[in-house]
Amino acid sequence: MDTGEESFEDDNLGIQAFHVESDEDDLDLDIPPTTGNEYLRRVRMEASGCPKIVVADLDVKSLNKKQTVHVKEWIGDHQPAPRGFAPSLQWQNMQVANFAEQRQNLARYKAKRKTLKVTKLPTVPHANDVEAWCRLCFGRLRPPARLGQDPSKIKSDLNTSENETDIKMDSDRETTDADRPESSTTFPSHEGILPLVSVMVAMDQPTVLKVLEYHLNWFEATGFTERQGYWFYALLVSLDKPLIPDACSLLRGLARACSRLRASLESIDDPRLTPLNLFICLISRYFDQSDLMDRVT
Repeated sequence: MDTGEESFEDDNLGIQAFHVESDEDDLDLDIPPTTGNEYLRRVRMEASGCPKIVVADLDVKSLNKKQTVHVKEWIGDHQPAPRGFAPSLQWQNMQVANFAEQRQNLARYKAKRKTLKVTKLPTVPHANDVEAWCRLCFGRLRPPARLGQDPSKIKSDLNTSENETDIKMDSDRETTDADRPESSTTFPSHEGILPLVSVMVAMDQPTVLKVLEYHLNWFEATGFTERQGYWFYALLVSLDKPLIPDACSLLRGLARACSRLRASLESIDDPRLTPLNLFICLISRYFDQSDLMDRVT
């Protein structure tokens, strides 16, 4: 194949759109064109004088002295698991299966409430009332605490008997404090409450997203706690698919925050490792953010 200049000019990539009448007289570029034909001739003449390939030849050394900010790595990016900190593929598949089961249990419970026309639900704070949600979840923010329980074992009170329709809820017991409006008795100012199913059912999707955003901000500001692990798990169970852009952004932010904290751990025996791996696993595998996935064999 001839790749020279002649073959380039003979191809059909530059078919003439307008007929331009040629004139034997020289075209004076110092005089403005008076007709459309003269303008097209001027354009053709100027284009013929331009090289077909232009390469910028810049001396970047002279610009280095003016560079004041140097960024080697974006600190907000996802951090890979240190050696030995990533969970096995079998463990990840098991957690995804358990998580999917919890979502099905929640869906069945919601359907059962509609069938039985059960309308009694606890009163939860308004979605934009961040202080009320902080009191409800934590009572007050505390310094990071060491985890004592694996959130992967959290069932969010979605317990079923042998009959799948016979769902037993902690929030539906005789003591119905969680079903009352917010008060010092219902939501203690020093402890807060765990994410009972009755509370999660009372939250619509905009509220779920807003509370997830609050927890992500608290996570980044004060560290990761066991109680927050319960709430993160319950919020992910309550999150609808397919994800809307805001939900996807929050989940990716949570996975990155977990990966950064995991990268800072000094030992695989740290109790925070398992829940951090759990949330990265669920976000990457169940919610299809595969680029954040831990690569294991």
